[in-house]
Amino acid sequence: MINGPRTSPPWPYGLAQVALVLLAFYRGFRAPSMWSINYYQISWADGFLRRGLLGMFLLPLGCARFDPHVVWVIQYSVLAAALALLFRLGRNGAPAALALCAFMASEAGTLFFNEVGYPDQILMLLTAGCGALLARERAWAAALLMAVAALIHEMALFTVLPVVLVLWLRLPAGRRPSLWKLLLPMFLVLAALPLFSTSIPFAVLKRYDDLSIACGHPIGRRDFLLYYAEPFGQEFQFYYHGVELLAVVLPLVAALALWIMSGAAFPSASRLERWAALLACCCPLLLGYLGTDKNRWIMLVLVQALLLLGIPRPKNEFPPRAQPGPYKKFALVLPLLMVVFLTRIRLFDHFAARPLSAAGVMGFGSTLAGQLDHLPAQ
Repeated sequence: MINGPRTSPPWPYGLAQVALVLLAFYRGFRAPSMWSINYYQISWADGFLRRGLLGMFLLPLGCARFDPHVVWVIQYSVLAAALALLFRLGRNGAPAALALCAFMASEAGTLFFNEVGYPDQILMLLTAGCGALLARERAWAAALLMAVAALIHEMALFTVLPVVLVLWLRLPAGRRPSLWKLLLPMFLVLAALPLFSTSIPFAVLKRYDDLSIACGHPIGRRDFLLYYAEPFGQEFQFYYHGVELLAVVLPLVAALALWIMSGAAFPSASRLERWAALLACCCPLLLGYLGTDKNRWIMLVLVQALLLLGIPRPKNEFPPRAQPGPYKKFALVLPLLMVVFLTRIRLFDHFAARPLSAAGVMGFGSTLAGQLDHLPAQ
């Protein structure tokens, strides 16, 4: 994480964060879905060039890589690391602490735990890693880490890259590496993406499916393989409905613009950085052209804001510009809070957030044990 002055918020913020994280965990946590497990199993060696990097790390496990319980251990570890990162981000002053509280209290925080196993949380960790490397003036290492992120999932173009560019802008001009050095490896990966995105022959898919069966752990979601039987370009379409644009996307963008461009979010930022921060937060919404997980894209908008708020600014920075008073700050962030808390964010696979009731809390342990003992059907 970028080195810089960190002003830890008062201890009540920490207690509130822990309580709200436990609430979001209770409402949304579940066993990783059989769909998400596939991200860790397919590999380049199996013929999956796009998104096949994670599977290469599990390849030495042999047949054990098809065991969902083995993959679960890795997915839970990633979730724990991402949660530790969020707590770390929430220590960077009162605004970051309050932002983390609002995130966990909203349905976005519930979805954060419900989407356990998806690559989003790995990309969060890689984004923070890029920031740490940039702060240590290790531009090539940061560039290679961004390329790794793109090889894990091409959505890194809309999540990792925009945040890293804002962090690059925050560096003093004399310490900024050249952009070509920072972006070249990732852009080479993305330029090669059309080669990775051709449809995979049915024979290759069948060989992979047969291998999983021979290993004693048949693939739980075979429709994941059919997804690779079609060219990647077929996914490009506009998935938002008109009602979603008018009721969620546009109000969210407008509220973010008011909060960021007014200086209430980042008082020390130049106007250029504020524009970059706004675009970085909004970039995940463009994933609505690539995939149907629209609720996930909305959650990632808030994750981008958490990353930018929580990563400390460089030490040798100009003093903050004139800041709005506390009442004006609250008025500027209020529209964003209203949009966040009024937006209904659906969970994956027809899950519903657990109701906060005495019976639900008392039975949570047995519910959780039942999920962990039986492989999910989806």
